[in-house]
Amino acid sequence: MHHIWRLHHFLSVAEQGSFHAAARAINVSQPALTKSIRLLEQDLGCSLFVRLPGGVRLTEAGELFRHRAREIEASWNASLVELKVQTRGLGGEMRIGGGPVYSAVYFPNMLADLRTNFPNLRVAVSTGVGADLLPLLQRGDLRCYAGGIPTEIDGLGRDFITDILYDQENSLFASSQHPLFDGGEITPEKLLDYPWLSLFSGGLANGKIDRFFASHELPAPPLALESHSLQIALKMLVEHNFIACMPVPLAQSYSTLQLREIHMEGFHWSIPTGITYHRSSKEFPPIKVMRKFLEKATPFAVAHRSDKKKASQAGP
Repeated sequence: MHHIWRLHHFLSVAEQGSFHAAARAINVSQPALTKSIRLLEQDLGCSLFVRLPGGVRLTEAGELFRHRAREIEASWNASLVELKVQTRGLGGEMRIGGGPVYSAVYFPNMLADLRTNFPNLRVAVSTGVGADLLPLLQRGDLRCYAGGIPTEIDGLGRDFITDILYDQENSLFASSQHPLFDGGEITPEKLLDYPWLSLFSGGLANGKIDRFFASHELPAPPLALESHSLQIALKMLVEHNFIACMPVPLAQSYSTLQLREIHMEGFHWSIPTGITYHRSSKEFPPIKVMRKFLEKATPFAVAHRSDKKKASQAGP
């Protein structure tokens, strides 16, 4: 048990950059923390920190150990939660991450389903793009992530599983009252007359936009607003004639706003999405329930069921 606490102490010092700050952050005395790290270094047979006048920095051994320490701590915490599942009914906290579409469109009903199945579970949700949330998943700060699937660049490795659920379509949208729709053909040149916004730091979308206009030998539209707030972005679209590249399911889920797709040949595109989790969480009951719900709720599952029904009606 004391080794687990020493891992926690080590990670706190590594993150805070000093014994004084770490002791205050985890509410232990500095002498006790210093002794705990010294005993851990003795057990490992190497120095983990270089002591400096203004704090500490990790040695090469410390950098190597930090990655493993996070994995061990995450596994330990997961084991405690799993024991509660088997003995006293699920308690504790499960931290999950969701991309913009999953968080806005699928998570609300999924979270209600989790609440029904695990009334003692507290769920913490982080919303953002994969580039921000996948590193949190990798180091154990999140139990799973639903959104754009990780690539080789993300470097999650074989310890993680991704269940692909559906290809998420993306297109250009504006308010149905936007001047673009007053009549006449909508051309790429006309799109440059209005302000654009980027939703959730859309690096991939921005690249698609740049290449689309470059293919028409036009400059990329000037980006007037970058927002992580869906509420702000939608308000700018509806009330201020902004244009945005958005996932189609996200635009469709806000039907009362009457967003309208701007059909441009050569722009409509899609990305595979799904749920990613650590291999050790595959049989974790809340993750299994979450996977099952999302498999039924996403468009791929709906299309798959429709295809099966048609095949059944067709007969042999």
